[in-house]
Amino acid sequence: MSTNARKLVSGSALRVVNVAATALVSLLIMPFVIRALGDRMYGLWTLVATFIGYYGVLELGLNTAVTRYLAKSLSARQLEDCNGVFNTSLRIYLGLGVLVLAVAGASAALAPHFCKSREDASLFSAVILIMGMSLALQFPGRVFTGALEANLRFDQTAIFDILGLVLRTGLVVGALLLGYKVVALAWATLLAAIPPIALSVRYTFKELPFLRLESRYWGVGTAKMLFSYSVYSLIASLANILRFQVDSIVVASFIGLAAVTHYRIAGAFAQYFFLFMTSLMGVFPSVFSRQEGVQDHQAIEKTFFFATKIALCITCFICFGMIAWGAAFIKRWIGPSYLDAYPVLVVLMISWTINLWQGPAASLLYGVSRHRFIAILNTAEGVVNLGLSLWLVRIYGMLGVALGTLLPMIFARMVIQPAYVCRVLGIVPRDYARRIAPTLGVIAAALLLPLALSIRFVKPDYVSLLLVGSASALSYVFMLWKFALTTGESRMIWRALMPRIAVTPSAQEVSS
Repeated sequence: MSTNARKLVSGSALRVVNVAATALVSLLIMPFVIRALGDRMYGLWTLVATFIGYYGVLELGLNTAVTRYLAKSLSARQLEDCNGVFNTSLRIYLGLGVLVLAVAGASAALAPHFCKSREDASLFSAVILIMGMSLALQFPGRVFTGALEANLRFDQTAIFDILGLVLRTGLVVGALLLGYKVVALAWATLLAAIPPIALSVRYTFKELPFLRLESRYWGVGTAKMLFSYSVYSLIASLANILRFQVDSIVVASFIGLAAVTHYRIAGAFAQYFFLFMTSLMGVFPSVFSRQEGVQDHQAIEKTFFFATKIALCITCFICFGMIAWGAAFIKRWIGPSYLDAYPVLVVLMISWTINLWQGPAASLLYGVSRHRFIAILNTAEGVVNLGLSLWLVRIYGMLGVALGTLLPMIFARMVIQPAYVCRVLGIVPRDYARRIAPTLGVIAAALLLPLALSIRFVKPDYVSLLLVGSASALSYVFMLWKFALTTGESRMIWRALMPRIAVTPSAQEVSS
């Protein structure tokens, strides 16, 4: 196995470990945090986090541009171009960090105008300022993360993220045990962000020693190139706010702050599903950029269909598990009074599964600079999403908000996006369907035994859920390994998992 392949495998594995650890920690401490803060204050914390998510658009989509152009230049060994992209983007990000601080200060000053009480305004102001400082600090750090990931060192960035998780969790738990509240959570977030950023800086210069912090590498032309790419990433990010990040505000406006906590329970599962898949599959935009950099179009097509097969296999099982075991888990985990989150969970999981099926397609479009389509599609879907959510919440409550996410996503991700990706790859939609249909058939058959086990044995206790989940996963993986993967794919995956006994696969195995 090549060095780059091993980097990708170890990087994907560590990114998955990071997300799994984040999800596990969140599930373990969420009941503790909710009880320590109360439904209302936890709802406030969720809303503040939502606002900070909006500040992320000030990044202007440059993160994807930095990684894309650095990856392309690295694959072609154009070191001067690498320095140009690195230095130009760092200057831009430093300026954007200052802008984040200014926006946070303005939001804090305006808090009395949209908070119902002076106490809420004061609390909101303090938290938004601290979280603004945390985000402003992370902005220039994204350049170094982008440089490492362009060099396929996803393993290092994942380790830094795991360190941040450990620090943040320890600080949060300690602060709540000492009786501190929401402001302490904000300080924990800020302090935990510093060491990972410092490590990213150090290892970027270690991995890419040719990089120099020199003003001569700043270029207006390079900045225009980055912004010409990032403008569509920005539009896509803004559209994603409509698609996924206004739900809490809609729920708070029409139902109340306490309902935000209930909706958040379902949203947390969906969020970690998304993070898990993007961590596992997020290495592919850089891969597509590097393959485009050497004009290997055949490799792009092979990589796309392999990534799509993996995405289908994993997302379908996770969606099945969340639906089959979600109600029992919520009842045992946080209590029967929160079971109203389960119908929302079902709808959101179906939505995210449809979206993540098409994750490799989005990675391809970003990797080869055809992401303008993603920006347009996300915008249209986001507008319809918001309109449906505002209408359906009056009829179905929280479930209506989730349905507003699902309905436009079905058409956008199962009809429009696949058709466009086929154009980019130069294949007909019939060929695309023919190549993924066998995988879907095997997945359906492989889920029959897990379904029977779930109907018969699932109960609201951790032992039952663990046993059924483990047995289901083993039977599912066995079926996929035997019938969904080709001989070449299974051997390549095995060699990736067991690199010490690996030998280089033949060209015939790779294409089989």
